[in-house]
Amino acid sequence: MEQQNIPPATPKDATKATAEQRELQDELDRKDEDPGAPGGQQTHRQISDET
Repeated sequence: MEQQNIPPATPKDATKATAEQRELQDELDRKDEDPGAPGGQQTHRQISDET
């Protein structure tokens, strides 16, 4: 018996982002843009290590 490893075809709509996905990605992309955020001006070297 010969097995065929043919993956199923990718649906055409699976490659396009939905409006909800685009909105979420936009929020994630802008998470570091708040200049008034606590510690927003600090680098990882300036933040204390709490171990």
